[in-house]
Amino acid sequence: MLGTLRRDPVWLGLAVLSLLSLGFFLLWPLGTMLGKSVTSPGLTIDFSGYIRFFSERSYRQSFVNTLVLGGAVTLCSVLLGGGLAVAVARCRFPLAGLVALLPLVTLVIPDVVVAASWVLVLGKQGLVNTLLRPLGAELPSLYSWWGLVLVMTLNNYVYAFVAIFVGLRSMDRNLEEAALSLGRPIGRVVCGITLPMLLPSIFAGAMIVFTHVIGSFGVPAIIGARTPVLAVKAYHEFVNEMGGSAQMQTTMASILVGLGVAALLVQKLLVERRQYQMESGRPPVAVTLTGWRAGMATTSVLVVMALSLSPAVVVVVTAFTPAIGPVLNYGGFTLEHFAHAALRSPDPLYHSLFLATVATCAGSLFAIVAAYLIVKRRSGLTHALDVFVTLPLTIAGTVLGIALINTFGNGWLVLTGSWTIMALAYFLRRVPTSVRAAIGPLHNLKDSLEEASMSLGVSPIRSFFKVVLPTIWPAVAAAAVLMWVTTLSELSASIVLYFGGMSTMPIEIFQQVDSDRLALACAYSVLLLLTIFVPLALARWKLRLKVGGIE
Repeated sequence: MLGTLRRDPVWLGLAVLSLLSLGFFLLWPLGTMLGKSVTSPGLTIDFSGYIRFFSERSYRQSFVNTLVLGGAVTLCSVLLGGGLAVAVARCRFPLAGLVALLPLVTLVIPDVVVAASWVLVLGKQGLVNTLLRPLGAELPSLYSWWGLVLVMTLNNYVYAFVAIFVGLRSMDRNLEEAALSLGRPIGRVVCGITLPMLLPSIFAGAMIVFTHVIGSFGVPAIIGARTPVLAVKAYHEFVNEMGGSAQMQTTMASILVGLGVAALLVQKLLVERRQYQMESGRPPVAVTLTGWRAGMATTSVLVVMALSLSPAVVVVVTAFTPAIGPVLNYGGFTLEHFAHAALRSPDPLYHSLFLATVATCAGSLFAIVAAYLIVKRRSGLTHALDVFVTLPLTIAGTVLGIALINTFGNGWLVLTGSWTIMALAYFLRRVPTSVRAAIGPLHNLKDSLEEASMSLGVSPIRSFFKVVLPTIWPAVAAAAVLMWVTTLSELSASIVLYFGGMSTMPIEIFQQVDSDRLALACAYSVLLLLTIFVPLALARWKLRLKVGGIE
């Protein structure tokens, strides 16, 4: 149970403290939420919430919509991201290197900004319909299934792309070369060797996309008004809590948790049956494309890059466009929206920066300790820590917010109505990524180096700071920057937890879009993008940190 921790009281204490922290701030709120979903106000077992959920058509429809949307976007993302990954990993053609920027471009742009920009492009009064209207044509409404699937695919395909690209680059080319040398046709090599070895990466990417989609709030809230999904309906039920539906919000939140955990279990079940041992360091040689094939590949990359960048471009243009309410006068120029956002009402920016900084500092310290314990101090306690720290990846932000409010809204520790609960939610949402980033270099660090330091009389803690920390520092710093910028764009937990006087930038953008003040929303979006991309640029080009890329 204790393993090597038995000989090291300091690290044993840190392991216990880490587990207690996650147990208190993560497992207890989730347990409280699950408990409230199956108990009545009189504290008796009561499944009426689940019975009502599956008996009323509106709830059933949101459940079905969530599954259909998750499945459709996952399928489209795997096809788009997988195709792009195969092209870049196995072929050489002009501009292929641009694809390395895709994670940087797509992962840090907030969902609400993406949704707002596509409304400006493909909405009923959008740019495309404005151009088509003189020709007597008009696009189908963006507020429908095709709009949701399109926007969410463009917002999530990069997760599948990164997973499949890494899987392709880590393959051993000896296996394919051996099959070809035995006379197997290329089609049978792809189906019999390449695809089976790639399936774990495909399943991993699909699981990440599915859990992101079913827990997404920003895009469905803006575009999916006619297609209700669980995350948005749970939020509406939470807003209507005074109407007596408190059990329904915990019921829907619990069902969302169940869907995320089920996706994780299915992915693990499928992957565990397909483990292959390969020699690393000899990836397949990329084929150089020429002629029309190179032209098609380059065009495909440019189209994908254009679609990925278009939200940011549209937002920047609209932010400088004069507007009267929802009417935008393209062709004009004004700084009025920026003056309002940056000078007359800058509080959301200050709040976002403050909360992101607090969550990132706490998350980075926790990630260093947790990653070291998981990799270098293996025991039953650290195995449990590894499981608990991964759990937030399967929990939607809306669900986490509801769980925290149900637990810390009353009793001896009240956090609701303070910035602390928002920073806590950001910490829990983003810390798994930081821990995973720190775990990678720790696996490559030989235990003998730290053991040699301790054998010379240096204490374990001093050996950690002198030997281990310098090794993992670049990865931790990169993860901290990524945690900071992604926390700035957090909406799904904020929309449940924020209170009067503590609005953040994503909430302000969402409210402006909801009020049809798109130009002002875009001005806030540009400020948010600058706040995100300036630190990223400094981290990548000045500090040489690999943040948001696939190098």
